Amino acid sequence: MDKQEDKKWEEFLDRIMGEAPLESPSKDFTANILQKIETQSAKEVYQYKPLLSKPVLVGVFIAFAALMAFVVLKFGGQSTDGWFDQLQWEPNFQPVWSWMEQYTSSNVLLYAVLLFGVLFFVQLPWLKKQLEQDLILK
Repeated sequence: MDKQEDKKWEEFLDRIMGEAPLESPSKDFTANILQKIETQSAKEVYQYKPLLSKPVLVGVFIAFAALMAFVVLKFGGQSTDGWFDQLQWEPNFQPVWSWMEQYTSSNVLLYAVLLFGVLFFVQLPWLKKQLEQDLILK
C-alpha cells in the first residue's frame, strides 16, 4: 500500500474509534471474576484411578503366594541338591521357527514395512509435542 491509502485508513479508524462510546465494567466485575476463578480452581483436573482395584490386587497376590507355596512344597525340601535339578525341561525351538526357512518376501513389502516404521517413529515425537502444547494451553 502507498502512503496516501495508509492515511485514509488511519483517518477512517480514528473516526470510528472516536464515535464508539467508552464502556465501563459493572461494579461487581472484580467480584464476579474472582468467584469464577475460585470455582474453576476448586474443580479437580485429574483424579487418579488405579488400573486394578484393591480386591483384584489382593486376589493376585494370594494366587501368586499359593502358587509359590505349591511349587516349594511339590519340588523343594526333599533332596539336598535343590529342586531346580528335579525339573526336567528341554527347550526345543525348532518346530516354532521352522516355517521361516521357506519364507520369502518381496522388496515392496520390505520397503513398505521400513517406510511405515520410519513414519511411525517420526510421528511419535511430533504427537508428544502437540499433546504437551495442548496440555499447557488448557
